[in-house]
Amino acid sequence: MWLVLGGQRLGLRENGLRNRAAAGNLWAESPPAYPLKPQMLNRSAVVVRYRDAFRDWLRSIGIEEEEFEDHDEKSVYLISECEYQEDQGEVLQESAAAIFYEVVAAWHLAPEQHPDFNDFALFQSWFETEYFDMVADALEEPLVKET
Repeated sequence: MWLVLGGQRLGLRENGLRNRAAAGNLWAESPPAYPLKPQMLNRSAVVVRYRDAFRDWLRSIGIEEEEFEDHDEKSVYLISECEYQEDQGEVLQESAAAIFYEVVAAWHLAPEQHPDFNDFALFQSWFETEYFDMVADALEEPLVKET
């Protein structure tokens, strides 16, 4: 599966081809010339979207429905690389607490309003996830971690 973030192509998806084997056969004799070859990252990605349970919790602490419109209700997080579908839940669990607190912090709540992350079931009830096993960097600039 290929991922596009912020308008930047993070993988190859030409002519609707969804796998590299098909693309390789098509271009075996004359591959297209690209100005930059995307570099595969040793990460997978997960898209996190709010579920109704998260919105219900926001309402319970006084966040108005109109404020939901001002927040992007989905984010992409890089997580440990995972190639096999049966391992995705375990890999996501490794990062679930960090993602949980990052999403909550985006609402600029007072620390006493932050819920405790006590188990993965809470994460699953509050957020829908979509998993991407391959991530590539299509830019020449180095990745920079902002703190």
